[in-house]
Formats: sequence, structure tokens, C-alpha cells
Amino acid sequence: MQLHRDLDKIRAAGAELYVIGNGSPSFIEGFRAETKWTGPIYTDPSLAVYKAAELKRGVTKTLNPFALGGTVKAFMNGNRQGRVQGDAWQQGGALVIAPDGAVLWHHVSDRPDDIASGSDIAAALSEKRRAQP
Repeated sequence: MQLHRDLDKIRAAGAELYVIGNGSPSFIEGFRAETKWTGPIYTDPSLAVYKAAELKRGVTKTLNPFALGGTVKAFMNGNRQGRVQGDAWQQGGALVIAPDGAVLWHHVSDRPDDIASGSDIAAALSEKRRAQP
């Protein structure tokens, strides 16, 4: 998982990465086992966090023909879609949020292969740190 490689950069910038899924809380340990993610994980089956973050949802977002290239590339790299655990039509995103609650950076995924990388997040943190007086 590329994100694991960029996590040190994110933490070096004084931040922490939180994963928020939308499946049942009982799926968290399976996600940990599958992804080897050791950081904080939460879940929001109500999708309230997704709605507050204005993330996209819908059949046409998930079954987007523009995602086909990314899907083939992921498959060729050995990635396989596991069993869906949560709302299959909900797209994700990434936010950089300051301790005071201000949103410093916001990425909204348009389709399944539109993912903010750990490098994108680390760059956003670095950019925001340079912009601070």
C-alpha cells in the first residue's frame, strides 16, 4: 500500500492519518488484517461524515467508465476487489484538517480510481505549513 510509504512524511509534518469507512464496526479488524493498516480507523455507516465532507455518492460515480483504465492498472499490479463491506456507491476523499477544525485541503474522489495519494496529502501539509506566518 503506497500510503504506508508516505505515512512517515505525513507524520513528520505533524499530522495523523485517520481512516473512516462506512461499513459495520465489525469490519474494522478485517480491514486491518487485509491492508496491514495500524493507524486509527473509524466507521460511519450513517454516512454523516461523508455528507459533511461533501463527498460524492451514486451508481454512476462507482460504475464510471473513466475508471476502467485505473481498474485495469490496479488489477495488473495484483490488486483485487474484495467483498464490499459498506455502501458500495459511496466515493471517498481526503481532508487535511487543522487542530482548530479549519479544512486546509480537500480532495473529493470522482470515481473509484480517483484517490488522493499519501504524497498528495504530505504535499498539502507542507504547503500549508509554508503558508503559515
